[in-house]
Amino acid sequence: MQIDVGGNRLHDLRSLGQHVWLDGIYRGMLNPTQRRLFGGGSPFSHLIRSDGICGVGFEHLGIEDIQRAADQLRRVYEHTDGHDGYASVALSTDFVRDADGAETEARRLWDVIGKPNIMIKVPATDAGLLAMRRLISAGLNVDAAFIFGARRYRQVIDAFLVGLEDRLAASQPIEHVASVASIFVSRIDSVVDQQLAAIQPPAKALRAMRLQGRSAIAVARFAYQTYKSVIASPRWQFLAAHRAQPQRLRWACTHPDDSRCSDVKYVNALVGRDTVTTMSMNTLDAYRDHGSLAPTLERNLLDVCDVFAELGCLGVDLDRVSSELERESAHCL
Repeated sequence: MQIDVGGNRLHDLRSLGQHVWLDGIYRGMLNPTQRRLFGGGSPFSHLIRSDGICGVGFEHLGIEDIQRAADQLRRVYEHTDGHDGYASVALSTDFVRDADGAETEARRLWDVIGKPNIMIKVPATDAGLLAMRRLISAGLNVDAAFIFGARRYRQVIDAFLVGLEDRLAASQPIEHVASVASIFVSRIDSVVDQQLAAIQPPAKALRAMRLQGRSAIAVARFAYQTYKSVIASPRWQFLAAHRAQPQRLRWACTHPDDSRCSDVKYVNALVGRDTVTTMSMNTLDAYRDHGSLAPTLERNLLDVCDVFAELGCLGVDLDRVSSELERESAHCL
């Protein structure tokens, strides 16, 4: 089913319950330049107004830049009662395996930036999971980053729930504690497709070729079903009764590494309610031009099981792929 709402595909994703974050930003986008073109604001504030951008991820910009981006998103944050309008700020690689260090640095960033609408991006390593739980319990907003598999995602959502439960047990409010769980989709396909391409026996090689480019979407769709099962559980309903916000899934790395694929492949395939999709400027432009506005995230769910089974038969271990990608990402945060 194709939906035609208001003519701007990016803005109209909201009609399907999905919100858009910008993947990366440079300092010039925050400056109020070219006033005639951007209506007296910055290029970033123009994207917020015209395309409905309601979040942004940072890697290496300074504190003042993060504060300015958070300020430009503040109206979105207030209008949505804290459900959107976040700037996500990455921790240093120094804390990937150091839960205590990650917690201390996250608290330092939180205090120095001094804005309610930031998220601290914590990598979903074993140490990161412990840090996430502590930070959620302390009332900080957390972006659980660099998730590459369904098993790790389940651990992330459990750390989020335990953090909320700990906070509630301490008689602290939980309604303004926000979090996203970020699955880096294109990287999954990159590694799995390399393994599939290396399969030599003719019969298996043909099966492997048919599976290329399908693993990441299968992982994402499976994760979404996990999310829905958690939201329907009595455990979550108890927290929701205390006005807890759900930890939304966020699709990151949505530009395909394979140049043969459509440049909006992952965005088109993962449109679903209560999710966030993150796009680079190039992907924003591409989706605005020729993206498909349709609820696709729960399509072909039986195919997810088939993909997992076929990969297993061919010797591709998705848990091992997830661990490999996690190790690689620890060096490039």
